Amino acid sequence: MRKTKLGCLCMVSLLCLSSACAGAPKQAQTSESDSKNSQQSVSEADKPEKITIISTTDDVALFEHVGEQYKEQYGIEVEVISQAYDNTHQKIATSFSGKTDADLIYVDVPWAAEFGDLGITMDLNSYMSDEFKASFIDTTLEQLVYDGKTQAIPFANNGKWMFYNKKVLQEGGYENPPATWDELKEMSLDLMDQGLVKYGIAWAGKQAEGLICDMTTMLYAFGGQWMDDEGNMVFNSPEGVQGLSVMTDSIKDGWADPASISYGDRENLDPFMAGDVAFVMNWSFAWGLANDPQESEIAGDVGICLIPGNGTVKSAAVTGGGGVGIISTSDAPDYAWKYIEMLVSEENQKFALENNGTLPTLKALYEDQELLETYEYLGLMYPQYEYSQFRPQLPDYSEWSNMLQPKISAALLGEISPQEALDEAAEESKNFTP
Repeated sequence: MRKTKLGCLCMVSLLCLSSACAGAPKQAQTSESDSKNSQQSVSEADKPEKITIISTTDDVALFEHVGEQYKEQYGIEVEVISQAYDNTHQKIATSFSGKTDADLIYVDVPWAAEFGDLGITMDLNSYMSDEFKASFIDTTLEQLVYDGKTQAIPFANNGKWMFYNKKVLQEGGYENPPATWDELKEMSLDLMDQGLVKYGIAWAGKQAEGLICDMTTMLYAFGGQWMDDEGNMVFNSPEGVQGLSVMTDSIKDGWADPASISYGDRENLDPFMAGDVAFVMNWSFAWGLANDPQESEIAGDVGICLIPGNGTVKSAAVTGGGGVGIISTSDAPDYAWKYIEMLVSEENQKFALENNGTLPTLKALYEDQELLETYEYLGLMYPQYEYSQFRPQLPDYSEWSNMLQPKISAALLGEISPQEALDEAAEESKNFTP
């Protein structure tokens, strides 16, 4: 999920990369003694005149800002090749297949497994010290690991949060937001009876990646999981059915906005910002938009809480964000790594936050009192990271997601039961290997 894209966007269709797979990836020339991030030394003979980054247009300003620092320190030019997010996956695949002069690539979270499986990205484990790894919020780094290999280093954090209307809850007599989905339902029905809202919640329910993100949240909130430890798809468990049933029943029983079936991650914010619903799950961009008086009727009354859980599960939320990896055909992987180090430094993550609203991936920045005073939402969002969950890490994730979306949608429309939807999807998931 890109932080400035509206929702959890579906990946570009997988290109045929058979020719790419035949090429032997180049590996970084590092020894055990010099392979730990900032201590690593590189030969002047291997120093390139330029390194090239394939980026989305969203991050050009950040990458160029870091590029100026990089040139000053190493005397190496940094070229940023950018295109719209929807075209970036294809650009990377084409560059790898053609062995063009790229060194660094943007890696969205759902792409990590595919890129690793195809050999597009280098394993970065040898570059990282234990201290470097520990500096990141665990899930931001873990979600970019596939088959035990780190495919990219996270520079942009994200996830979904529960946003709620503080004023409505107070007027309804509630001091705290709901802690469980049962409480959220009861609260929603009560607020509706009091005439304070039209509905309790709005989902991102149309056939798009955002629907899989909401399903991920509900699956884990009720104690389910996509895959077991052996890589078998087990999401059609009683826990999975229960999570999806909350979504389907909320629409059928009338306490969720019935238009949810047509909403994406941006559209479901509209009834929330209009004051028509009390709760909405959404990405970090929702905070700024919902608190903008030019856009929102509830600016200043927006709260953030843990997404509810159920039973022994306190909370669950889907992860997002992105990282930067080294393309395996790079002629200068060691110098590419030095750029990554610079990109994810505290200084440059602060720059990204201040200039692009990019949530940090470093733990230390969520303990920076000056930042917390300036950006109130950092402190409100941080607790959710403890309960973050991944979408399945599959090399052919895009096709799998496209298979699953219409089945979940059919359940929301009442065309099939939640059990039938998940059983059908689990059976077809046998064609997809982790």
